[in-house]
Amino acid sequence: MKRRDVLLGALLLAGGSKAMAETVGAAGDPEPLVDELEKYPRCVICNMDRRKFHYARHLLHYGDATAQGTCSVHCAAECMLRERRRGFRTIYAPDYASTAEPKALVEAASATYLIGSDLRGVMTPVSKVAFASRAAALQAQQTYGGEIGSFATAIAASFDETANSLVRRYANDRERLLRKGGS
Repeated sequence: MKRRDVLLGALLLAGGSKAMAETVGAAGDPEPLVDELEKYPRCVICNMDRRKFHYARHLLHYGDATAQGTCSVHCAAECMLRERRRGFRTIYAPDYASTAEPKALVEAASATYLIGSDLRGVMTPVSKVAFASRAAALQAQQTYGGEIGSFATAIAASFDETANSLVRRYANDRERLLRKGGS
């Protein structure tokens, strides 16, 4: 058998598997919260283990009934930007005050975020932690500092960090190019 035929067969097989996966996902997920860590074990942006970072994970449920899991609000912001044309049904965030493991998910739009506290951030140097109740967030703020905000504030802070990172990267790349003698 020729190597070309083997490669062609492998490509056809891979294409068929992709089409089958798209067909399975086409029906969507009407109940994304049921066994969500088993259905969405890895972050779609950075591939981190969502079980390990259950206290920061987010779950995006789109208008077409499909869902995607992320490890953090930072990755959720990037996912929202990438998939904005699909529309959103609901976005879920973990209630940091919950004692359950994994932390219970609540609607991010109704959550109160503690931004910039001493609590550990995931995928970001500036932590953004969700709480189901404002009272729990205020209590955590007394202990860990930070600012109280909404989901929109947390997403805006994530985009601001990303923008600053990109500008720094651009400046570093230009400086390196100029040192090498490029124009």
